[in-house]
Amino acid sequence: MTIKFAPAPLRQRSSRSLLCGTVLGACSLAAVSASADEQSIELAPIIVRDKLQYAGAVEGYQAPATETGIKSGVPLSEVPQSVSVVTSTELERRNPTQVEDAIKFTPGINPSTWGSDDRYDQFSIRGFDMGTAALYRDGLPNKSHGFASFKIDPYMLERIDVLRGPAGVLYGSNDAGGMVDMVTKRPSFANEGSAYVGYGSFGTAEAGVDVSRVLNAQGTLSGRLTALVRNGETALDNSHNDRNLLAGSLTWAPTDDTSLTVLMHLQQDERTPLQWVPQAGVEYDAALGSLPDDFYKRQSPFNSYKSDSGSFGWEFSHRFGNGLTFNQKARYAREKIDYRHLYLASTDFTTGDMAYTAQVNTEEAYNIGFDNYLEWNTSSNSLILGVDYQRRSTEYRQYLAYGAYSVGFANPVFDFDVTYPPLADHKREEYTEKGIYLQDHFKFANGVSITAGLRRSWFENQIDNLQATTAQSQKNAATTGMLGITYEMANGLTPYLSYTEGFIQNFGNTISGSPLDPSESKQWEAGLRYVPDHGSYLLSAAIFDLRKTNVKDYDRNDPTWSSFTQAGEIRSRGLELEARGQLTGNLQGVFGYTYLDTEITKSLVPGLTGNDNAMAPPHQLSLWLDYDASDVVPGLSVGGGLRYVDEAFATQANNRVTPSYTLADLALRYEWEEMEVNLRVSNLFDRDYYSICYDSYGCSKGDGRSVSLTVGKTF
Repeated sequence: MTIKFAPAPLRQRSSRSLLCGTVLGACSLAAVSASADEQSIELAPIIVRDKLQYAGAVEGYQAPATETGIKSGVPLSEVPQSVSVVTSTELERRNPTQVEDAIKFTPGINPSTWGSDDRYDQFSIRGFDMGTAALYRDGLPNKSHGFASFKIDPYMLERIDVLRGPAGVLYGSNDAGGMVDMVTKRPSFANEGSAYVGYGSFGTAEAGVDVSRVLNAQGTLSGRLTALVRNGETALDNSHNDRNLLAGSLTWAPTDDTSLTVLMHLQQDERTPLQWVPQAGVEYDAALGSLPDDFYKRQSPFNSYKSDSGSFGWEFSHRFGNGLTFNQKARYAREKIDYRHLYLASTDFTTGDMAYTAQVNTEEAYNIGFDNYLEWNTSSNSLILGVDYQRRSTEYRQYLAYGAYSVGFANPVFDFDVTYPPLADHKREEYTEKGIYLQDHFKFANGVSITAGLRRSWFENQIDNLQATTAQSQKNAATTGMLGITYEMANGLTPYLSYTEGFIQNFGNTISGSPLDPSESKQWEAGLRYVPDHGSYLLSAAIFDLRKTNVKDYDRNDPTWSSFTQAGEIRSRGLELEARGQLTGNLQGVFGYTYLDTEITKSLVPGLTGNDNAMAPPHQLSLWLDYDASDVVPGLSVGGGLRYVDEAFATQANNRVTPSYTLADLALRYEWEEMEVNLRVSNLFDRDYYSICYDSYGCSKGDGRSVSLTVGKTF
């Protein structure tokens, strides 16, 4: 049961109000000064209002504009590449606890690729498993290193933009499938707030508050504070689902031409790693019978994932006049983890007895990112010239006792002490990247828009083995480009065609200790969007041919899961369909369908050529509908969703199939005055399913039914 207060509705306040109705249909912020006998309305600073049109909160399920794909910000229909936006409304109505859950109704996304694993947000995009390498926040990398996850709670986010396909020109090192940009909540120049308390499945209690205030009489300074406390468990024994979060932001806009937003957050977590369940006839002889039905819930009290993270950064914009604007984004983030895991290492096929490895990882990691770009705008053209820099560093110690513990098949329990294992590895890894990029977006009077871009990047990977006192480094450079065209027709149809490139410097090494080579990607995409005259919904379709070289995969000969191999080339072709927005006066929602045809066309590993790519289900279908039932019961709305995920191979060897599954979710919402009650159920019918079945390790269960009740108040 979780009790949540939704963000304040869009209505006039006594002192400040959020006004809607810009030319793009997005919400712009206004300041309202009230007195006893009159009110005067004063718009928020122009540069702030313009930014929020493209990257701010969105009322409803359709975002009309985005900064993702074209940093100057354009209507979404002008981006010559597939973009989906999980809006503020969708986040509020579904209330996901993880980013991977927030994007699960988005086409092209296969969420929770590693099952019930709360350490990371994990997902595949267009057939490439890349969740931890695809995450950005406010346009800057938010990627994991080793076991440091830098996990962000959706409660501190305004929206999530999903760009599918390579995005190397604007964002540098980025994997083939695309990117997920999490947009942080920031001051709204409105005096509004919400708070919630609640309780849910597995004894999970939580409370949160989200408040925005104008801080001076001139209306040029505004702040926002978001806080969350959660304490509970998951379906697993000896599990943890705990979080303390404090996020704050401050925007100063002294003139219509200048603004500075400072963003920070602190977060402490204790979460639960994944568990493997051996399967009869695969990991052990089926004649032995079955493991207990609740075996997947059993884990050692030794298991935990504790993290302490935080970030500090800013966004600065200044208009010089004549259409010229300077923008700068910067962030420093760090995380410390203490990760302990007794995990399945092997199973004796004859006896069924299981050998478990005790592993401890302590890690300290940090990210530094800067993005500086000049933007020159005219009535028909937007030209961007930028320079960016990122540095990711981690120092970790791994303690390991491989196969040191045995769990009997006849009585599989974990009620034994686990000794802290000996030191096995101590390394420092550092990745540095610098890039210069150019992008031009030109819109002709006849509705045709052309977008072109070019980047040159330089990057270096340094691995220092502090235990063996050895070091390895590798320097590379890459040039990437993109070209796209859209044609906005008078009847609401917008066809587009694009070619995009990307690259990623693979972080890690082979089992022999050599640094990995970078992967390169390229994609052709053609699509069609439709927005009716009233603009209440968006229909889109896309076909694509996506290829990636030097593909990284875990080396299954390494029991520590810390070494990798590289295949040659993977091709992913497919079709995506999406519908978003207000379907009728009372019904809104999202629909997505994905068809994938993947193939390993070249391979450095014998036997892989011609196989399907891993974690690439051929068919996926998703539907979420939100019905306003106030005509029947005033204040009531009903939401529900269905998702189908086809069977897929777990590895490139194609030895093991993860079965298909269909899941249902439910959300009931009741509002009266400034109060709100939400009942949310994920996996409504408690479907028993596997998110992944991996070669030699067994299967990892997906999340079972979870119920939460939230009660909230706006103020």
